[in-house]
Amino acid sequence: MARPAAAGWFGQARGLGRCRRGVTALEFALLLPFFVTLLFGIIQFGQVLFFQAALQHAVIEAARCASVYASAGSSPDCSTPTNVATYAATQAYGFNVGSGAFSATSPTGYHCVTASYPYNFSIPFMNAFHLTLTANACYPV
Repeated sequence: MARPAAAGWFGQARGLGRCRRGVTALEFALLLPFFVTLLFGIIQFGQVLFFQAALQHAVIEAARCASVYASAGSSPDCSTPTNVATYAATQAYGFNVGSGAFSATSPTGYHCVTASYPYNFSIPFMNAFHLTLTANACYPV
């Protein structure tokens, strides 16, 4: 039986409201950016925790080196603040950080090492933002 002419495209549009084909693909397309952002955020957060732990390890080992191997000619040579910073850069396992991120001081009775590292987040669909990771450690002389 033929459709009445009055129904026209209104009748077809009414039929589309009952059609469920493609709903899953539409929902997936709407939620994908959220889940990608969440996934990359979790990955970036894990990297920040790892880098912070590596920086803390580096400053602890460098402060210990400055206290234990303070004489020139010892191996490793941690007799100057520059040598301590270089040693700290070698102890930051897992990522490449220059010795310029570390500074060594010697207040009375202690050898202290401080690190400061700028970390840039790069998460899709979000504005880039920065975080400065810091670590410090002191060892008695």
